Amino acid sequence: MKYKHSILLFFLFIAFGCSSLETDEELLALDKEKLTENLAYDKITFYKFAKIAVRSSAVQDTTTPEYQKFSKHLNHVLNSLSNVDSDSGRNISPMEALLLYKDYRAVKGFVKETDEDIFPTLVEGINTIYGDGGKRFKLLANDKKTEAQNIEHAILSMLVLATRDMGQPFALYECSKTQPELLPDHETKTLLEFVRGFLFFSNNLFYLSEDGLSRNIKWLDKNENIPLPYTKAFFGWRNLSDRQTHTAFHGLNYLFRGFDRLRMDRKVDEERGLDDFEKFLEDTKKLGLETELTLAVESYLYLKREDKTKAVAVLSKLKQSPLLSNSEKEVIEKTIVYVNDRKGGKALNGVYDKVFLSKIATKYMISVLIKIDWEKVLKANNVPHTDEIFATVRKIRQMSNAVSSYTNEATVEKGKNELKKKGNELLEGAKGLLK
Repeated sequence: MKYKHSILLFFLFIAFGCSSLETDEELLALDKEKLTENLAYDKITFYKFAKIAVRSSAVQDTTTPEYQKFSKHLNHVLNSLSNVDSDSGRNISPMEALLLYKDYRAVKGFVKETDEDIFPTLVEGINTIYGDGGKRFKLLANDKKTEAQNIEHAILSMLVLATRDMGQPFALYECSKTQPELLPDHETKTLLEFVRGFLFFSNNLFYLSEDGLSRNIKWLDKNENIPLPYTKAFFGWRNLSDRQTHTAFHGLNYLFRGFDRLRMDRKVDEERGLDDFEKFLEDTKKLGLETELTLAVESYLYLKREDKTKAVAVLSKLKQSPLLSNSEKEVIEKTIVYVNDRKGGKALNGVYDKVFLSKIATKYMISVLIKIDWEKVLKANNVPHTDEIFATVRKIRQMSNAVSSYTNEATVEKGKNELKKKGNELLEGAKGLLK
């Protein structure tokens, strides 16, 4: 019995020992599973439903099973889009929202399991809806379609990130659809990879983020002399030369890979993260840059290396930033007091830790991204129907909010009353929803 007990303990030790030694590949696979879980809720599915409706309106081969499954629910979505005018404040009525929800519920399973990218691009759908009398045009295919929809997903991830009632969950969905590795080897590819890496990082998908940013760093190292006009426009670096832009962007990729690694659990990852911070600071010092990001990272490194005087000096500068909230400034002040009183070799306290540091970085990066005038950028690059793209996003947002309100009993009651006014036929059709 003792022998059998020892064998059992041995195998348990092996099992638990192996589970703590997960490889980079295994941890990356776990992040991919988390990403799927993070996107599995109704508001995201409805957003995808509305996008498929717009994209499927450009389908020219209407015999495909995917189109046949969706087409009978298409008109209500498109009618609702036309009835919403976000600029004038006109919303869809409770009755319209209820009928729209009925359509959504009928194809919800199909939407969840269908890749929206099997349909024409969003711009093609909008072109069909708002184009010249329904005139047919040649749809994009193969590499051209892949590139166009990747760019659409990346742009939409930034557009929805900047909206108050959509934000990161919708941006996460859009960036999950980008596939930079399938794009031609040029600047657009590296910019999309960074956007994707940042959004994965800000949603705690650190291994997915690290994977993309590592590819980006290798690409930038191999392409030191490539012009970066889109990157300049993206970050507002118009006064920088191409070489300086390369250096700044190279540093940002190291910075966010460092944050990814700092938030991982293994000791080796923290060491790699600190090395990445060193690379980031090397690049920024070449440019003479000093921002909330550089100050936050520099102070953290000084704290780690027991350089009290330099750490306090940099923290004092950081505390003056208008970007930080009063509570964040209070954290920094507490850290300064703690550092001044701390004995050498004593561990860092928890107030100014890697999570707080990551929050400063995320806030700074979002403050940069939401300042981008995407409408101006799209128009400058001759993207057709730019006004309609922005209007469509605003309309989908309002429709999504209206439909999601059907968890609210008061809204359902209002919908019932309006349906009654419209006649028994509509009421009968909605009975299943109102039970």
